[in-house]
Amino acid sequence: MAIEDYSAARKLAQKASRSAVVKGEYPYLRALDEFVSRDEINGEEPLGIVDIPLSKIAGTKTAGRKNSFARNFMPLLDEETEFASKWSNLYDAQLDEGIRDPILAFEYMTRYYVQEGNKRVSVLKFVGAASISANVIRLLPKKTDDVESRIYYEYIDFYEATKLGLIDFSTAGAYEELCTFYDKRWKQPWTEEEVQQLRSDFSRFEQSYLEKSGRPARVTTGDAFLVYLRVYGRKELQFRSNNDLKNEIDRIKIEFRTQRQDHSMKLMLEPSGKASVPIIKRIPFLSGTNRKLKVGFIYGKTPETSAWTYSHELGRLHIEQVFGEQIQTRTYYHAEYQFSPMDVLEQALKDKNQIIFTTIPYLSAASLKAAVAHPEVKILNCSTNSTFSSIRTYYCRMYETKFLLGLIAGSLSSEDCIGFIADYPIFSTIANINAFAIGARMANPKARVQLRWSSLKDGNPPVEQLDAQIRYISDRDLIVPEHPDRRFGLYERVGDETNRIAMSICNWGKFYEQIIQGIKKDTWKADTNANKNRAINYWWGMSAGVMELICSERLPVETRRLADLMSNLIKNGSFRPFDTELKDNTGMLRQKADGRMSHKQISKMDWLLDNVDGRIPDFDELEEDALGLVLLQGDLAHKANKTMEGGSAVSADLIEKV
Repeated sequence: MAIEDYSAARKLAQKASRSAVVKGEYPYLRALDEFVSRDEINGEEPLGIVDIPLSKIAGTKTAGRKNSFARNFMPLLDEETEFASKWSNLYDAQLDEGIRDPILAFEYMTRYYVQEGNKRVSVLKFVGAASISANVIRLLPKKTDDVESRIYYEYIDFYEATKLGLIDFSTAGAYEELCTFYDKRWKQPWTEEEVQQLRSDFSRFEQSYLEKSGRPARVTTGDAFLVYLRVYGRKELQFRSNNDLKNEIDRIKIEFRTQRQDHSMKLMLEPSGKASVPIIKRIPFLSGTNRKLKVGFIYGKTPETSAWTYSHELGRLHIEQVFGEQIQTRTYYHAEYQFSPMDVLEQALKDKNQIIFTTIPYLSAASLKAAVAHPEVKILNCSTNSTFSSIRTYYCRMYETKFLLGLIAGSLSSEDCIGFIADYPIFSTIANINAFAIGARMANPKARVQLRWSSLKDGNPPVEQLDAQIRYISDRDLIVPEHPDRRFGLYERVGDETNRIAMSICNWGKFYEQIIQGIKKDTWKADTNANKNRAINYWWGMSAGVMELICSERLPVETRRLADLMSNLIKNGSFRPFDTELKDNTGMLRQKADGRMSHKQISKMDWLLDNVDGRIPDFDELEEDALGLVLLQGDLAHKANKTMEGGSAVSADLIEKV
C-alpha cells in the first residue's frame, strides 16, 4: 500500500534529520528566498520545459513547505496528515502511469529550488528516478571576480552551447577543457548527437565512480570525470566495460584526492636534502641494492635535428660520467612521430627502466597514463602545470638568466630598443620575456623590447621582422647541431655579422644528477610525505646550479661585473626580478612597488610587461607543432582559444595527437 511506502520514506527523512543534527547541519530543506536577496539577482531568464537531474534539486523556493521535508526531500509529517495522503496518491499515480506534470523550479548557481511540486520531487526521489520535467526560470547572480561567479558563468556558456545542465565543476576553465576532449571549440554549439554522447559517457562514468569510490568532499563528479579524461582519454572510455571502468577509477583514486587540495601543485624550488630512511639502509652494500639503476630517456626528435633534444642528451651523457657503473641509460628517439605516444612508453617499461624521463611536454598525457598503470616506476615529464600526484614534472627557472641577458642588453644598447625572438606562447616563455624586459629597463629606464615569434605559421623569419636599427637581439638558447647558426643567445647584429654576447644554459645534466641522487638517497619519498596527495613540480634555477649564464670575452669588464653581482644575488635569494612595480602593456597595474610575486604567479604569467612591444599570438596563428604544445599548457591555451574570432575549431586530429 502507498501509505506503507510513505512510512518507509518518512523513516528515511527522520534518519537524515537526526544525522544532520548530529553534524550540526540544518535538518530541513533550504529555502532559496532565505539566503538570496533580490539585490543579489541581476535578472531572470526563462529556460522553458526541461528535464533536470533530481540530484541537483537542492531545496524549495520559499519557506512555506521547507519543514515538511528533510534535507533529502523525504517527508517528515505524520501518516495521518492530509500531506501524507496527497503524497501517497502521487506515489500511486507514479506507479500507475508516471508523474507527467512539470514542476516549477528556479535555477540558481547550477542548483534547482522548487516553487510548485515538492511532493512530486519527493516521490520521484524515493522511487530512484534520475530526472523530472520542470518549467525552469534561471536567476542570474551579479557577476564578480570570485571563482564561484566565474565558474557559474562558464556553466551558463556551456549550457547555452549544449542545453546540458548535468555536469558541475569546481575550477574555472574546466568546461572549456571538457569541450576540447569532444573536439569542440569553446561556445561552439553542439549537435544533439554530440550532446547525447557526452551524456552517455558522463552517466556511465558517474555510475561506476559513485559505486567504486563514493563522492570525496569538494570534488564534484564532473571534476572526477575530467581527471579520468586527462588520464585515459575520451575515445577509450567508449570501449571500456563497466568492470574495466571501475578498475581504472580505482587506479586513479589518489588523483581525485589530489584535485581536492586547495593548491594541488607544489613547486619544489630547490633540491631536497632530507632523506626519509636511516642512512644504514641507504648504503648499497648493506641494503642489498647495489644493482645498476636503469634510466630511460625519451626524446621527441634526435640530438642532430633538435636543439632541445641535444641539450637533454648532454644531460644524459653527464649522468653517465657522474654515476659510471651505478646506472645504465637507454635512449628512445622520434617520440613525436609515433602513431601512439604510449608505444614508446610501453617499450621503455618493457625494457625494465626504473626511472623514465620524458623530455617533451607532448608526452605528458602518455607519461601520466603509464605512471598510473606502473606506480613502481618513477616517471618524470619535462613540463609545467601538472596537477597529478602520480607523475612528477620538472623544468628550469629560465626567467632568472633571461633577466640577466636583459640587463646586459640594456647596458650595451644605445638605441633604447632591443629585440626578443620567442618560440612558443606558453607560461614559461611569457615569464622569460617579462624578466628580460625588467632586466633591460633596470640598466636603461628607456629600454623597450620588440617581441617577435618564431612559431607562427605565416610571415617572414622573425629576425627580419625586427626594426633594422635594433642591434642587440635575444634569440633561441641553443643551435641545432645539424644546422649550425650563430644566431642564438644574446647577440649583436652589425650589418651581416653576428657577434655572440652571452647565452642562457639549462644544465639538464645537473638536474638529472640531483634527481637521481635524491632517488638513491630516498629524498624522493620525503618529498612525497611532505606533500601528500599533491602534484610535485621540480622548478629549479640558478641556486640549484641548473641554470647558467655564459658570457663572451667581448663583453665589457664592468658589464660582466654587474652581471656577476646580480647572478650572486639571485643565487642566494637576495634579489628576485619580479619584486617590483609591474604594469602590463595595456596599462593595467599587475603589482604594486612593494609587492612580492609568488613563484606560482610567475609560472602562470599570461600577460606582457608595459615596455614590451608585441602580443601573445592568437591560437589560430600558430603552426601545427606549436598548437600541440600550447594546447597542453592549460589556462594560457584557453586564453588563446578565446581570442579566435570565427574559423574552425581545433582539429580533431590535433586533439587526438595531444
